[in-house]
Amino acid sequence: MSADQTPRVHRLNSTLANQIAAGEVVERPASILKELLENSLDAGATRITIHLEGGGVDLLSVEDDGVGIFPVDLALALERHATSKVATWEDLQAIHTMGFRGEALPAIASVSRLEIVSRAHGQKQATRLQVTGGATGAPEPSARAPGTTVRVADLFFNVPARRKFLRSASAELSRNQKVLRQIALANFPVAFQLFQNGRALVQLPAALDADSRAQRVASIMGEGFLANALYIEQEDQGLSLSGWLGLPTYNRARGDEQYFYVNSRPVRDPVITHALRASYNDVLFQDRHPLYVLYLKLPPERVDVNVHPAKAEVRFRDSREIHDFLFHTLRRVIAEQGGEHPQVTVPVQPLSPAPAVQSSGSRAYQHPTQRPLSAVQDGSGAYWERLVAPAMTFVSTPDMPAAPPQELAPDYPLGQALAQVHARFILAQNRAGMILIDQHAAHERILYEKMKVAVQQNDKQVFIIPEYLHVTATQMACFEAKQNALQAAGLEISVAGPGTLAIHAAPKAIAAATYGQIVADLLAEEPTWTAKDSDAALADMACRAAIKTSRRLSLEEMNSLLRQLEATPRFGQCNHGRPTVVQFSLPDLDRLFLRGR
Repeated sequence: MSADQTPRVHRLNSTLANQIAAGEVVERPASILKELLENSLDAGATRITIHLEGGGVDLLSVEDDGVGIFPVDLALALERHATSKVATWEDLQAIHTMGFRGEALPAIASVSRLEIVSRAHGQKQATRLQVTGGATGAPEPSARAPGTTVRVADLFFNVPARRKFLRSASAELSRNQKVLRQIALANFPVAFQLFQNGRALVQLPAALDADSRAQRVASIMGEGFLANALYIEQEDQGLSLSGWLGLPTYNRARGDEQYFYVNSRPVRDPVITHALRASYNDVLFQDRHPLYVLYLKLPPERVDVNVHPAKAEVRFRDSREIHDFLFHTLRRVIAEQGGEHPQVTVPVQPLSPAPAVQSSGSRAYQHPTQRPLSAVQDGSGAYWERLVAPAMTFVSTPDMPAAPPQELAPDYPLGQALAQVHARFILAQNRAGMILIDQHAAHERILYEKMKVAVQQNDKQVFIIPEYLHVTATQMACFEAKQNALQAAGLEISVAGPGTLAIHAAPKAIAAATYGQIVADLLAEEPTWTAKDSDAALADMACRAAIKTSRRLSLEEMNSLLRQLEATPRFGQCNHGRPTVVQFSLPDLDRLFLRGR
């Protein structure tokens, strides 16, 4: 390249510079909505109304009742790096507002037709300013109540290449709704409305007390989440964590219902993600994801939010302290939830009547035909008279003595065992109602926790005579790959000869005679755990040692299992995250049989 062809350094014009900045800030309508909502919140708004057309591509309007903008500041607000939120280096080190860069409005204005109408409190009239593709018009007087309205129309009209990357109106609408949910969950005192093409889609009134805040969470996350979540409030050394933590058994295949806020700012951070995921270890089923809405508060100077153009990432001054606080707090809450919330509560629905089996009790009935479910769910109040009473024929058995009154179960969380169902579930009752316990999953959790304690305390049973195990070449290769994990899990195994392994010691939690078969099972198929994952190895061992589904248990054995389970951490789930206990409350049972109607 000759000297006259060498590119010269030159200053970009403001429009092009703003369009380049828009590539970082303005990705789609949802990113614009996020920036405008944050501006409204920083302005102290208590009511925010959103209007969309075409999913926000044709029009996106945000109206608020905030402090407004003075006429002399309106044009300046559309210049890059012009802001009212930071002024000094010290302000940047302790940011209290959602926005602070001063880039969003000029970036949006450079790729759309933007209009701002604002009236500051104390002003007699509002001022309108229009910007088309970065070209600013003259301010005009307008009418409006105190506050600000920002209208963004024809997004990317002057950058058609960017417009091609937008999706359908319904897809963009869905992204906008997700942004609104994310903002609404962190700003309970603010009322939100969302309209699409003039039709109201979201109406969230201000939530000023605990009940209304819970109602907002339920309206966004679903009633099922609120019924299967723990509300927590924990503080330690200037750190505060609060919010709703979903039970491990209430999970999803995707992690799209996880909301975490740092000083009311929704963020993504690997430190937070790892701490939360680790908190659910041992109780979350395979590739499932928990649900939560959590709020971390800490002094602003302990977190740097100025690390990402969209302010979606943060950097902590002491990430290890934050990680340990989150991990230990949430892990303790999940472990302790077995006391107050020991089981999943399942709402039951009436079943369609089926032919009954003759009872040996004092009264029996015969049901002639099966009725459809819709008849049982009939709310007309005539269910008994029309369907049940005519079909019941009572047989008197005066010689049968009346059953003695049943005593209430002892005041244990899991109550008292009554029977076994299909050699698979334990039927018990407590003061709240009826309980079903998965006997294999329950015993699996008990053994796993005992084995972990044994390994931590190096409490091993040493075999005077080693347990010899004959293995195939494939099993021997698997042993060599997983030997470190097995050793970390408390198993001392050596190669005793060609195709032979010798087990010398193992954790005390399981009978010595069972370890030969357990190790054989572990090596029969490729384990999913890594070479150093001792907890996963223990979980597999506990699963194989637990009582099987077909095992018949006596009442004494069942009650013994329940008492052990109550004393076990995180007993609401097995090692793979499946529920061990399901509670049916008395009101649920009453509804099942239409009692009280």
